[in-house]
Amino acid sequence: MIKPGLERIQEALNKLGNPQEKHKLIHVAGTNGKGSTIAFMRAIAKEHNLTYGSFTSPCLIDVHDQIQINGNNVTEDQMDKAFQKLRLAGISGMLTDFELLTVVAFLIFEEHDLDIVFLESGMGGRLDSTNVIQHSLAVIPSISIDHTNFLGDTIEKISWHKAGILKEHGKLIIGEIPQSAKEVVDKEVKEKQAELIEINKDFKMIGKSYTYHNHQFSDLMPQMLGSHQLSNMALAITAILESEFALDEEKVQRAVSMAALPGRMEKWSERTYMDGAHNKASIDALVETIKQYFPNERIHFIIGILKDKDYMYILKRLEEIAASFEFVDFKHERALDANILFKHCTHSEKRITKDINNIDLISENEEVVTIVTGSLYLITELKGINR
Repeated sequence: MIKPGLERIQEALNKLGNPQEKHKLIHVAGTNGKGSTIAFMRAIAKEHNLTYGSFTSPCLIDVHDQIQINGNNVTEDQMDKAFQKLRLAGISGMLTDFELLTVVAFLIFEEHDLDIVFLESGMGGRLDSTNVIQHSLAVIPSISIDHTNFLGDTIEKISWHKAGILKEHGKLIIGEIPQSAKEVVDKEVKEKQAELIEINKDFKMIGKSYTYHNHQFSDLMPQMLGSHQLSNMALAITAILESEFALDEEKVQRAVSMAALPGRMEKWSERTYMDGAHNKASIDALVETIKQYFPNERIHFIIGILKDKDYMYILKRLEEIAASFEFVDFKHERALDANILFKHCTHSEKRITKDINNIDLISENEEVVTIVTGSLYLITELKGINR
């Protein structure tokens, strides 16, 4: 169950001696781009021999991949020891699943001497359990409509949640956001007497070159596809610099060329890609990426979507570039019935696969490029079947 609010987790962390305050933190919230921005930061940290932890969501295989130390998933033993600490501190029954996992992440980070911790907000920001920290550098890659049942049905309401990760007298780094969102962010910055650092104003990407004050890095070529990844890369570089780490141009070049994130235009095979786009902004980015990289290809979409997503918009955008559709039922409790997608899709080439085990991603179809999209949960399930 999702229960926004910080009172429960703050009480739990107080009982544990507030492990969340031990490290330097970069806190990332936003509608899209959080995971990619953290992937770039992890790669940059690794190339510069920094020790780092990260807490991200959702999981791609299981909860162990949400908490990483120096790029390695936490072990079952590490997680078991953290849960024993929770039990001994009398925290059983106090927290939701995500709150528990957040506390476990802080406990595991506390066991390590880390230069930096990268923290991804689960949903929203202001009332998300990750926002229990007192000091952090805040990063918001994007703001658009999503999770309206929890965050509100307007950009302004959603922006209020995202901007809430900014701390008093802190710093906030933002990507391109709508003007209505920017007005909310500006108000938050003013109220907290903080500093705002904006893309295309304070730091810039011009072609393959990044500039910020006296810092300049050229020939930056990320492997993650899509022009939006240049923005996420620039945010990541700026965040590391603002965290007072010196960066070397060659190491930054290597880092961004190696940074990758499962489920974000992830190349599964020569002709198959996986992208967890599930809202308007991410679907728009996916469509533009496909147009850019596969302009003359026939595109076959394998799609599964959660019930609370704007599936009509998703279908409309993908129909612009699709050669065919395959709608899938998957196991998530909020998964939308594939029959509904089939009914509302106006494309002539479409079919339903009720049993996800019948989808073969191993065999190559040379006539099409296959894109799996609509939900990271669908991608997780398909990966398990097609490993």
